[in-house]
Amino acid sequence: MEILKTFRHEYKYVIPYADMLELRNKLDEVLTLDQGGPYFVRSIYFDSPDDTDYYDKQGGEMIRKKLRLRIYDIHSDLAKIEIKGKYDYHQLKESLVVNKTTAQKIINGDYEDLLLMDNDLAKRIYVLLENGYRPKIIIEYDRIAYIGTTTTRITFDYNIKKSIDFDQFYTNDINYIELTNPTDVVLEVKFDRFLEPYISKILEKYTTRYQSVSKYVMGRNEY
Repeated sequence: MEILKTFRHEYKYVIPYADMLELRNKLDEVLTLDQGGPYFVRSIYFDSPDDTDYYDKQGGEMIRKKLRLRIYDIHSDLAKIEIKGKYDYHQLKESLVVNKTTAQKIINGDYEDLLLMDNDLAKRIYVLLENGYRPKIIIEYDRIAYIGTTTTRITFDYNIKKSIDFDQFYTNDINYIELTNPTDVVLEVKFDRFLEPYISKILEKYTTRYQSVSKYVMGRNEY
């Protein structure tokens, strides 16, 4: 069992696919490509019976959270269950690494494994689930990520789609609905205390308009 905490700033922008290609050429010269290239991200988002987290986001609440279960490979034995909190302009992501068996149990409504873990995050997640948090939407997309020598992380997310086939989460048989146009890319700029000036200079052409982009909200808006 592993617990990860990440406290950072996070800014999101929607840019054309052509701009992503142009920007990637510049980032290739100064940053490192994470995972060696594109990889896929698949998440189940949970919410309360009255959709507290969805409406907090829609209402622009400055203090809010999301609960999600995330994988990067359907064959991996590891998954992350995360509470991602927003506090004004800061993000705190707390991640609990669990095995596939536990992840599947949580999807199916069995949370007892969380009580066997001797840590506060597992217990907080258990309380949310016991108080009615249930799977609401699956969001999947392709991601290209760049990392620097500090905490800076630049990601491009595209081919964003959604599903409610929760019982197919660990298969390739999910029925999806596309959420974005093929030409749309979500650019995310993430860093700890500051963004290095040379990276900021590269990005400035592509980040003129900050947008409050939530893949969870995008997926829920259509159901």
